[in-house]
Amino acid sequence: MSILPVDPRIYRRYKVVVCPRCGQVQAVSSTRTFRCRYCGYRDRMERIKILAATDEGRLVPELVRKYSMEARGL
Repeated sequence: MSILPVDPRIYRRYKVVVCPRCGQVQAVSSTRTFRCRYCGYRDRMERIKILAATDEGRLVPELVRKYSMEARGL
């Protein structure tokens, strides 16, 4: 019996996530573990909030900018 992650977007190649410790929005490509580039926080991807996911790399910077601006309230 396999246990699937809560969010099926975890299987997309690129994911835009928010770090639960420092709140920074960033893009990751991992499906198993998350490590924040800013504060070094580590956790399993199943426990990280995924804001967006895509298989197209050219969309990633645009998505990170969009969600960063929303997080700052701009």
